[in-house]
Amino acid sequence: MSKAPVKTKARPRKSVEKFTWRGIEMSATHSPNYISAGWSHIELRVVKPKGRPVPITDTGYLSHFLDEADLKAAGGPITFFRAWLDREADSKTYCKALARWQQLDLFA
Repeated sequence: MSKAPVKTKARPRKSVEKFTWRGIEMSATHSPNYISAGWSHIELRVVKPKGRPVPITDTGYLSHFLDEADLKAAGGPITFFRAWLDREADSKTYCKALARWQQLDLFA
């Protein structure tokens, strides 16, 4: 007697693309239809140099959910992240963090 096949929930397809922003190597992961149809999960990771500050994350990792249509209208994950990084790059907080990192602050 054969058993009925076990149904498993399909995992979303993931795509990973690497890019460079202002000399920082990063990767962008895109998981479409992550929680429900039409919603995407995108992730940003700083690859190199480790520990270098970026304007939208203090840890080198960022997880973000958004509507698939909005992501497509933005030009995809890399274009979305580049625009976000560029918008925040002149913030006082980021400029201070970058200056500290470049000076190798011994008291941080």
